[in-house]
Amino acid sequence: MQRHYAPFIILIIALVLTCGCFGFQAKSQNEQAATTVQQTVTTIAPVVPTVITVETTVTPQPTQDPFPNALKLKQTFNFSSGKSASEGTVYRYWMNDTYQLFDPRETRYVTKYPASGNKYLIIFVNVVNRGTTRTFPPRSSNIILHYDGQNYYPDSTHLLPMTERNKDAPPEIIRIGQIEFFHKLYGSEYVEDFGYSHGMEQAYLNPGESNAIDGYIVYEVPASLTPEKTYVEIGFNSQASAVWKLG
Repeated sequence: MQRHYAPFIILIIALVLTCGCFGFQAKSQNEQAATTVQQTVTTIAPVVPTVITVETTVTPQPTQDPFPNALKLKQTFNFSSGKSASEGTVYRYWMNDTYQLFDPRETRYVTKYPASGNKYLIIFVNVVNRGTTRTFPPRSSNIILHYDGQNYYPDSTHLLPMTERNKDAPPEIIRIGQIEFFHKLYGSEYVEDFGYSHGMEQAYLNPGESNAIDGYIVYEVPASLTPEKTYVEIGFNSQASAVWKLG
């Protein structure tokens, strides 16, 4: 018996084609969108550093003493030697905004005023010759004040004995009311301007305490001046000088 394979083969092909028609179809765009994996992009903010303020404490340094070896009030300084051996000291001071000056030209006391922001400082100096021969005393121009890095010299406006008057006239003592009854370091005499005795200028320093040159010097200084920061330097001669601290 003859077998017919042709119809069977045709049937298989038809079935294959039919399955192809009913197979899986391509997904639509909406389906693709639904299945799309969504990626979330995370933005990392930059790190802002925290500023920490550290407070530092600066320890103030003490002001250096310009004259660490300065002498104290009334402490003596020896200079020269032998026949001209002598000693000197600063032994007192006085400060005020004004002072009363007895002016022989007007025969009355007048008030002396400093410049604005200033005051007056008066120091008292004694120099005595301990030797046996006369010497030359220091001049008031060689007695300098040191304060706050500045130098101050005797007040040039202060009236001295025999100033602007007839030198042939009798000596006249210039007096400052507030200190006119202060005594000299040695003896009972009252103080005068340094370098003067009984109204007469002393050219030499003769031996003995009774011949000591003792007196005051007037300075105009800043109102801020304090004794603790004030120094007096005396140049006794070209080889000897010393410094005193007022406070």
